[in-house]
Amino acid sequence: MEIITAKIRVMEPRDIPFAIRLTDTEGWGFTRQDFLRLLRLDPSGSFVAVNRNRKVGLINTTTYDRVAWIGNVIVAKSMRSQGVGNQLLKSAISHIEAKGVKKIGLYSYIETRSLYKKFGFVEKAHFLRYVGTAKARAEGGVEPYRSNRLNDIVKFDRGRFGADRRKLLTLLCNEFPNLCFISEDYGKVVGYVIAKGAQSGYEIGPWICDHIGSGSAEALLETELNQMKGKRVEITFPKRNRHAARVLRRLGFSLVGEVAEMFRGGYPTHRLDTIYAAGGLEKG
Repeated sequence: MEIITAKIRVMEPRDIPFAIRLTDTEGWGFTRQDFLRLLRLDPSGSFVAVNRNRKVGLINTTTYDRVAWIGNVIVAKSMRSQGVGNQLLKSAISHIEAKGVKKIGLYSYIETRSLYKKFGFVEKAHFLRYVGTAKARAEGGVEPYRSNRLNDIVKFDRGRFGADRRKLLTLLCNEFPNLCFISEDYGKVVGYVIAKGAQSGYEIGPWICDHIGSGSAEALLETELNQMKGKRVEITFPKRNRHAARVLRRLGFSLVGEVAEMFRGGYPTHRLDTIYAAGGLEKG
């Protein structure tokens, strides 16, 4: 196919209906709230591709101090293989590097890894995507989120994710205060979980827990699931976290897909054994 030169511009709130329609073609299930959250995380970090006054592509970026994340790389089916995805990626990488950030991560579907390898992205790990239906569970041993524990959650998360996600965690806790729970050991945070979504379905993540509190990981999940009875729930976690897989299978969740975590410019100090759920494919 012929290579075209699209106009790449910063995404604005007025573009959200287009973004939802485009991502719906892949069944990603994004809502207006999801895209507003991404724009709040970085108002100038998302981009739309336009060809002959028609919007044809989308990409989002999120920066966590020294690490950035790229997500929602998507081009209209009729415009694929014409260079639009490459142009979106170049714009996203230039935006991130202009901030002085070198380490850039993303999740790639297995079949699209070659696109990112052309831009210097290297596979670091694989993540599994599980889906299930929330059922009532025994719960206990965890605490509901309280705003005075936000600093503790941020510090705990930073030591395991490898970057400061304060802005994201603050947004999620403020949006979904009834879906945020903490596990403590003598007053010290050893795990937390946050979920997002609505009555149509939920996504759990971030969900972080130390192995020393592996029982806490189950308690956090079961408490979370009790808020979502009968609803579809999605979770994405590192393949090497076998404890997460055992817990989810025991609770009736099934594997539906696999993605590659890829980085350019080096790797953050991820502690994958403590990551039970990513924050989302689009933002790490």
